[in-house]
Amino acid sequence: MRTDRRSILSLRPLALAACAAVAFGSSLAPAQVLEKDIPEQARGVELEEHFGQRVPMNLVFTEANAQPLPMAEVLSGGLPVVLALVYYDCPIVCPVVLRKMLESFNDLEYTMGQEFNVLVVSFDASETPTHALDAKTQYTSLYNRRTSETDAAWSFCVADQDTIDRLTSAVGFKTNKLPDGEFAHPVGITVLSPEGEVAAYFHGFDYPPRDLKLAMLDASNGGVARSFGDRLLHFCYRYDPNAGSYSMHAMNVMRLAGVLTVIGLIALIGGLLTIERLRNRSKTKTLTDAQPSGSFPGAGVPGSVS
Repeated sequence: MRTDRRSILSLRPLALAACAAVAFGSSLAPAQVLEKDIPEQARGVELEEHFGQRVPMNLVFTEANAQPLPMAEVLSGGLPVVLALVYYDCPIVCPVVLRKMLESFNDLEYTMGQEFNVLVVSFDASETPTHALDAKTQYTSLYNRRTSETDAAWSFCVADQDTIDRLTSAVGFKTNKLPDGEFAHPVGITVLSPEGEVAAYFHGFDYPPRDLKLAMLDASNGGVARSFGDRLLHFCYRYDPNAGSYSMHAMNVMRLAGVLTVIGLIALIGGLLTIERLRNRSKTKTLTDAQPSGSFPGAGVPGSVS
């Protein structure tokens, strides 16, 4: 696993400074020095990639309105789901994840509830629906296409420990509770397919709208495409696990270029044949129009036999 996918920790004073330094891309050497002050429980928590792993359908969360929300219901709309695992009392890291995610949603061409749904779940079993409601009130109000439908499509939930363990295990999200009550945890979000399979990961705090759009296209197998351009985008780009982002798929681009070349040649040949036919028709019509009505070859010519 690459260094930039190391877990980011929600710790206090010096350990929290180390977390922020790693999260925002400072050099490895200072991070290694600061790591000496990080508690043992805070090490080794990472966001492991479990591509294709299916989230259990019988999970039941508790929404901000204190109503139960089965995982099967979250996926019932046939849309990809952006999953964020956080805890609402997190002092620094989790609010940044939610804010960065919101910024990406606001820049995204797709609309929540139409092309995708969002599920935020606290991995702290002690948190209550009140914590979830406070977070939902704050973040949904900042969505620039907010409607009652988008509010319904963005769920903020809590859960019991067994549900949390099964969910985090399915998506590879490891956490450890620290002596001071805070958590060591990874930073990132996950995209699930409409069937609940893990389709994409975004590590850290960067969720580019284009890549998020590609993840949704990939997760739905192109099902949420709005246009032919979206389908071309889905065809030409693939997720690169090594880079942790989407990149152009050379083979598919070559195939597309070959198809477009053949289509272009067919169109060119068809156009030339059409032009030739039109020219022949024009010549025939010109010769026909040049002859007097009712005449025939040789009529009226001296010496001809009547």
